[in-house]
Formats: sequence, structure tokens, C-alpha cells
Amino acid sequence: MPRTILSILVLGLVAGCAAAAEKETAKLSLACQMSRCDCASDVMAIFDTEPVQWKSDGTASCREGYHLRRLSPALSNPT
Repeated sequence: MPRTILSILVLGLVAGCAAAAEKETAKLSLACQMSRCDCASDVMAIFDTEPVQWKSDGTASCREGYHLRRLSPALSNPT
């Protein structure tokens, strides 16, 4: 019984983290319209990069096995 409860709690935690990561990726795909981004490898992020792929709706994406990475902060709006 305690193992079942622990398993359910762990699965709930993992599902919550996955949902948060998906939301963060969606925000970053829009942010890449305003700042420089690239696609970094999930395995060797420092050495293996690719250019961003642009979808027809204007959002940035990467192929499977890569994730978006912001290279520079967004440009500030001069007043």
C-alpha cells in the first residue's frame, strides 16, 4: 500500500514537471522572434548546435533531439 501511494505521488510530480517544461518551451519559441536563439543538442548542448527552424505561424522550433536556447537577451525598447 505505501509503495502504491509513493508511486502515485512520483508520477504526479513527473507529470507536473513535464507540463511546466512544455509551457516554458512555448514561451521561448515566441521570445526567439525578438532575440537570438539556436537549437542545442539534448546530449551535448555546448558543442552541437543547429539553426532555429521557423514554423508558418512565426514561432521557433527545433528538430527532435534539440531544444531552443536563447543566446542573447531581448532588445529593450528605446524611449
